[in-house]
Amino acid sequence: MEGAELKRVEIPDWICYERFENEMILLDPTTWNYYRLDSYGGVLWEKLSSLKGDVEALKRWVGEHFDGDPRQMQSDIDRFVKQLIESGLLLLPSDLDRVQCK
Repeated sequence: MEGAELKRVEIPDWICYERFENEMILLDPTTWNYYRLDSYGGVLWEKLSSLKGDVEALKRWVGEHFDGDPRQMQSDIDRFVKQLIESGLLLLPSDLDRVQCK
């Protein structure tokens, strides 16, 4: 994944998430780990979900709706998505065949 451009990811069916006040709470019931995203992270998660994992479309949407340096915003989104992949909250499409819910 290092150096590779992320274009699409999948939210596993078993990941549970719910907005609670200004945060997004995520639960992986296969590990019983839960995660908390701040309000901005929650917006990104919800939008990524509605875009069916299209990271490129998420970057375009953020560029249209938020002010900031486009390169920095894209870099921040890549870092955010990679952290979610490393935590097991997102999967690369190539990993779908190898992963099963326990």
